[in-house]
Amino acid sequence: MLECAASTDTGLVRCRNEDAFWVDAGRGWLLLADGMGGHSSGDLASALAISYVLDRLLKAEEGVAEGAAPDYAAELAASVVAANSAIRRAGMQSEATHSMGATFIGALLEPDRMIYLNVGDSRLYLLRDGALAQLSRDHTLVQEFVDTGRLTAEMAQNHPYRGLLTRGLGVHDEVELDSGICALKPGDRLLLCTDGLTDMVNEPEIADMLGAPAQADEVAARLIEAANAAGGRDNVSVIVAWFAPSPARQ
Repeated sequence: MLECAASTDTGLVRCRNEDAFWVDAGRGWLLLADGMGGHSSGDLASALAISYVLDRLLKAEEGVAEGAAPDYAAELAASVVAANSAIRRAGMQSEATHSMGATFIGALLEPDRMIYLNVGDSRLYLLRDGALAQLSRDHTLVQEFVDTGRLTAEMAQNHPYRGLLTRGLGVHDEVELDSGICALKPGDRLLLCTDGLTDMVNEPEIADMLGAPAQADEVAARLIEAANAAGGRDNVSVIVAWFAPSPARQ
């Protein structure tokens, strides 16, 4: 039984929400996109990203023989490549959409493992035994500086260029993806979020809220409230999820 919840908010500064998400608890599909800040039609780009990924996954599910399972890792990657092309095509249609783009983070959950993929700086976290780990990798200039030793992780947290992306959907004709497979254990909790959360709330606070003894919808609401309480400079979206014991085991 997958307990999950998603919440989004425009924040206190932006005039519109350019985030998009899809949660399918029955299938274990968690998808989140963030229209790239400063780019036109970011809301259209994020909606296209979710639409193309979801459509490809559903078609893959329908197209396999009865009793067989799709290769979800391959399908997720192919769907994000298709979304990149769709956003590129849409961006060429008019002056209003020429520079649109989006980040993307997606996780497909099974009882004992998770397939995930990201482009940009929307993040996937795993909370296990009270320790919070970032599974996704930020595709930002500041992260590259950290990787090469030019900045420490502490310096990167407040760097003025921390939001400058090096990868995103719709930015180039081809897109480079980061993906992985993670074993899941009883008690694990997951968080997918846009940078509207991580730019405003530090990881120890996120870990405390994600691990609190509360329902998923309550946790999601608290994360949104924390981002806005800290200034709400951007749209903020979160998806939280974990496997709950079946009624027979309670």
